[in-house]
Amino acid sequence: MKDIKKYLIEKGWGKGDINKAVKIIERAKKNKHPQIKILDRFVYWFSLLIAIIGNLFITISLIPVLIALKGPQLYLVIITLGFAFGLLFELLIRSIDNLETSHHLFLGIMIPIIAVINFIIVSNNMGRLVGLESPQDPIIVGSIYAISFILPYISYQVFLKNK
Repeated sequence: MKDIKKYLIEKGWGKGDINKAVKIIERAKKNKHPQIKILDRFVYWFSLLIAIIGNLFITISLIPVLIALKGPQLYLVIITLGFAFGLLFELLIRSIDNLETSHHLFLGIMIPIIAVINFIIVSNNMGRLVGLESPQDPIIVGSIYAISFILPYISYQVFLKNK
């Protein structure tokens, strides 16, 4: 609600009008149909599940890349994929209207952690899966992927959201 109040103040609304608008919004949230509330929660958790599964698929599909590439080429591929999937996920999150600050914080922290964990698990088990060891450190590769994945989200939150 602070964001709405701040936005309305910037637009030149009076204090009474702002309070009235905030009350209407709060009343609308309270009176939301129970099925709509369930659907809102479903969309949020389904989006999180899709992000987790998508990160897992990207991690698994990068096994040949981890084996074949080294140095700058490897990191360029990882950064590109992380940024592309992060942009896709950020657009998905932005399109969900009912997310509050706590939801954004949870997603902003949880998704990169899950990406790093996926990379560590897959890289550590790569020897058993394909019979080859990865020459790269899974923590570094996973961290680079996670940073490039979260970069579009952070960029939007810091630079573009206020415009």
